[in-house]
Amino acid sequence: MPSRSFPVKELIVARFDAGEDLYQNIKQVVVNHAVKAGMFMVIGAVDRAKYGFYHPVKKAYTNLSWEPTSDSSLALEIVNCTGNVALLDDDVVIHAHITFTGECGEIMGGHLLEGCRVNPTAELTLLKAEGVLRRKRNNELNLALLSI
Repeated sequence: MPSRSFPVKELIVARFDAGEDLYQNIKQVVVNHAVKAGMFMVIGAVDRAKYGFYHPVKKAYTNLSWEPTSDSSLALEIVNCTGNVALLDDDVVIHAHITFTGECGEIMGGHLLEGCRVNPTAELTLLKAEGVLRRKRNNELNLALLSI
């Protein structure tokens, strides 16, 4: 079980507004603050959800989505969204899992994808670490795993 320690450099917080893409905004904050190793959490709500489930036999993600219907709530509460920041080659990789709940308490979630539309707001808390955390492509799993 490999592990590695990183000193925490700073705490970054951001607020996202209605209509903004959650994944894209997290990535933009990471890029703006030059984060190359970090972890984050998000709370808030969305009115469109895009998330994925990794299928270990297919070695690929199944993409899932949620949009309001006439008989559903207009938004989903973000119960939990946690993730990390690393580099794959020189590209920033945001790896996060997200859990949502609707007004009846139903739970859904998986791997955070682009297309989660914030409504009315979301709050990001990001811990920037010193150094660089890297990912390396694992062809057997078809995943970019942390390189520790």
